[in-house]
Amino acid sequence: MRVAFYTLGCKVNHYETQAMEELFRAAGHTVVPFEDVADAYVVNTCTVTQMSDKKSRQILSQAHRRNPNAPIAAVGCYAEVAKDAVAALPGVSLVLGTEGRKDIVRLVERAAVGGTVEADYPAPFERRAFEELSAQSDSRTRATLKVQDGCVSFCSYCIIPYARGALRSRTLESTKAELIALAENGYREVVLTGIQLSAYGADLSDHPELADLIALADAIPGLERLRLGSLEPRVITDRFLTVAANSRTLCRQFHLSLQSGSDTVLARMNRRYTTAEYRDAVARIRACMPDAAITTDIIAGFVGETEEEHEETLRFVEEIGFARIHVFPYSRRKGTKADAMEGHLPRARKEARTRELIALGERLEAAFVDRQIGKTVSVIMEDDGTGYTGNYVRVRCGAACGETVNVKITGRDGTVALGIIE
Repeated sequence: MRVAFYTLGCKVNHYETQAMEELFRAAGHTVVPFEDVADAYVVNTCTVTQMSDKKSRQILSQAHRRNPNAPIAAVGCYAEVAKDAVAALPGVSLVLGTEGRKDIVRLVERAAVGGTVEADYPAPFERRAFEELSAQSDSRTRATLKVQDGCVSFCSYCIIPYARGALRSRTLESTKAELIALAENGYREVVLTGIQLSAYGADLSDHPELADLIALADAIPGLERLRLGSLEPRVITDRFLTVAANSRTLCRQFHLSLQSGSDTVLARMNRRYTTAEYRDAVARIRACMPDAAITTDIIAGFVGETEEEHEETLRFVEEIGFARIHVFPYSRRKGTKADAMEGHLPRARKEARTRELIALGERLEAAFVDRQIGKTVSVIMEDDGTGYTGNYVRVRCGAACGETVNVKITGRDGTVALGIIE
């Protein structure tokens, strides 16, 4: 059977799509481009914004037009929060939402021969186990491993807790087995990811923490680097810092999600920390690991954001001196508390503030790269002739893919560092 995939949304969705593709290949099926006429389609949907919902529906309709006789499986967050609406779309034979991906081959095979397809999985906040999917390759040297799912933060702008449900974590034993296999297969760096990664282990009986995953990785021969996905300031505890600072594998890059540098906006977002607490977390990281890169996400133009609140964010971003920031204009999402708030900003104002933050982020990133000039750093080379340092600086130096080389940084081209091999 020829199976085509389409993925919308976040890195976790892309990870999960790759894992499902692997399941189909292992069962003897062929994965083909989405543009092809396939025997079955799998669309991994997104619901982070109303535009994401619309795009998900459009892609499902495209699949049906390409082959009206092919079964379509809708998976992911939009399929979870709008199951009935998705199931009613032409051609959709199977709705899995955010559970049951390990069963997808069997269910799609049944749908392809006209069999009855029933996928009955727990409601989002019913207790359930972590769904273990294999690690996936980002490049020939780096792989991503999902170790956590679910979110209970309930930020006022976010629908994801309703789509992803309760917290659940991969066990230490399962994580160790995956890391060993990756190292044995030549991967030098592994990125640990999750929906609310900072909550890792809270649902497990022995309550492990991210610090335990770091210690576990340090004991695996052949694994050179461990990189963490997005974190919350609250994870920066004394124990975490002690383990992190003494780790041989942990990359000195910490993606601490900020969203706003204004305390009043953070309160409206229900982010549950203040700029003072965020500042303290960054200071503690830098006290232990002075070379650490701090990266983040910012939402521009949140509901009711005044010009002064926007200026507060600009000043705070400048003060922290981020190595990289990802900026997104606020987008309304039905079903969230923020959607019902008064004071939504015009699109033009949100876009203008987004551009201003992006420009600031580019300047700060260039300044961070400039501070690396003169240093000798370890770089793991990737497929495109460049590689990354542990603190996430992209370096061009001419070494071959897969090599780990010591490079002296001599300059930069935009935000790419230039260097010579020592």
